[in-house]
Amino acid sequence: MTSFEARLAEAYAAYQKGDLAAAERIGRELLALRPSDVALNGMLGMASVTQGRFNEAVPFLERALAGSSGQIPLRISLAFALANSGQLQKARQVASGTQIPQLERIVAYVDQVEGRIDAAIARYREVVAGFPEDAESWKNLGVLLLQRDELGEAMGALRTSLEIRFDPVVVVNLAQALARGEHHRNRQELLRDAAGRVRDNIPLLIELGLAEGAMGEFASGEDAYRKAIALGPSEPRAYLELGMMLESLNRVEDMERLLEEARQHGASGGQIDFLEASVFKRKGRFAEALKLAEAIGDDVNPSRKGQLIGEVADRLGDSDRAFAAFREMNRLQAAGPAAEFARSRDLPGEIARTISELTPAVVSRWPNSSAGPEKSPVFLVGFPRSGTTLLDTLLLNLPDSEVLEETPFIERLETEIGGTAGLAELTPKSVEALRSGYWSMVDLAMPERDPKALLIDKFPLHLVRIPTIHALFPDARIIMAERHPCDVVLSCFMSRFQINRATVHFHTIEDAALLYDLAMRAWERATELLPLKVHKVRYEELIASPAAEMQALVSFVGANWDDAMLDHQESATRRGHIPTASYAQVAEPLYTRAAGRWRRYSSHLAPVLPLLGPWAEKMGYEV
Repeated sequence: MTSFEARLAEAYAAYQKGDLAAAERIGRELLALRPSDVALNGMLGMASVTQGRFNEAVPFLERALAGSSGQIPLRISLAFALANSGQLQKARQVASGTQIPQLERIVAYVDQVEGRIDAAIARYREVVAGFPEDAESWKNLGVLLLQRDELGEAMGALRTSLEIRFDPVVVVNLAQALARGEHHRNRQELLRDAAGRVRDNIPLLIELGLAEGAMGEFASGEDAYRKAIALGPSEPRAYLELGMMLESLNRVEDMERLLEEARQHGASGGQIDFLEASVFKRKGRFAEALKLAEAIGDDVNPSRKGQLIGEVADRLGDSDRAFAAFREMNRLQAAGPAAEFARSRDLPGEIARTISELTPAVVSRWPNSSAGPEKSPVFLVGFPRSGTTLLDTLLLNLPDSEVLEETPFIERLETEIGGTAGLAELTPKSVEALRSGYWSMVDLAMPERDPKALLIDKFPLHLVRIPTIHALFPDARIIMAERHPCDVVLSCFMSRFQINRATVHFHTIEDAALLYDLAMRAWERATELLPLKVHKVRYEELIASPAAEMQALVSFVGANWDDAMLDHQESATRRGHIPTASYAQVAEPLYTRAAGRWRRYSSHLAPVLPLLGPWAEKMGYEV
């Protein structure tokens, strides 16, 4: 063995032991003697790749590959270094045409970076079929499928990646997929487990805070955000997300203290400015809030920013500025994959089928079933933004009653029987089983519920499921919340809802009005054909004469009146989190500023007035 070969063997031994500094030192000495040596260049290239010095690795690996017989490990390393140094076309040329999974994954990565998403997905699928232990390809496949909103396969790919190799980044992506699919408990469990394994990952803790909040576990959510802040006291996002959770809980003073804490720790930028603008808004300092919000840059979700600008511009009476901000907010919301998924679930089509299927002949085939031994719930319905949240907050003061807040149990049972058409196939026994299933779901959701208490099931858009409600609970009393149709549709457009199959239709005034028309036609058909027990509460009259309206309502549900029922602010404080877009309003004294607000936006509502005007006239409103 020559001295060169002996020294090269020494360098390789150091490399294999992980002593990269010694391997490189010896290797560079030898490079002066034999600059084209394949083994030497290969070793130096591999050492550079291992340390993330991809630009430096490329010439070593190119010389090694040029002087070899096309060794696959060298080709893989060169393609990897080229891709990671941004030389994407050269990486594609080196990696293409081999049908070797480790190289095909690099071609897939180039497709991914260059925006050829369909091609990248197809190639990653081929890669994992031939190289199923490749955690990185499973991860990238899952991320791309999530972008395409192919949730089932995305979650499967991300779970497989995690089974091969634990990676907090994959956990966060999987959690976001679970959230989009409304698997909130699974998301919470995943993140709790991951946070127990990795205690110093800020993005993971922030995602856990979001998951805890989605499950109503606000103390746990605050704890997760506080841990993230402790790890990175100058990082702004945890302050922002915690601040927004505090805002949703109407804890404005705690928001102010959090903002002061952020400033003290040097946290700055648009996210902290957004938090400050949100505090200004809640304190009634609208001009300051607007000035600050409009100056915020790209480090805040632009849809969230649009909502804030719209809200404060509306309070300042600048209707055109407000409408433009809400339109931009909705445009951004509508462009995401979550909206595409929600639209594909076709709520308007389902409502239209309900209307067409509800005929006198079909109703005559329904089973004659008794009400059952339990006291039937009272159902509180109404198109979203019609005042249902104010009503259920007032009803929380009703003695011996409990409110079930926006849980789609009736929808689940309706889906189980195949929609409204399935009602004609029911028997008294199957009705009893469905009713039992409803109460089982209630008990799981409200484990401390008093079975003797009157249950008020509040779900506004169960307005379109009245036939199923009546079939299961024929003696149920129904509270219908009414409000001027133009104010309702405008308010839906102005609210930044969590996207689902209903709220996705609030992204334009036109779609919101179309859904309103469909929902009201479904309600009208049900009231024409079914012997319902209905009490209507008009939002405008409720805020003008709350005592008279609530006394009539209490009489309807068969309870005794108590003046304490009118203290909605106290009940709002007791309930803590209010999971609707009205959380801030119901914590304020009753106000009339939202009644008739649509007139300030009449020019923007002109395209939908022909659709909404007839409903307004039917309900006795002026247009």
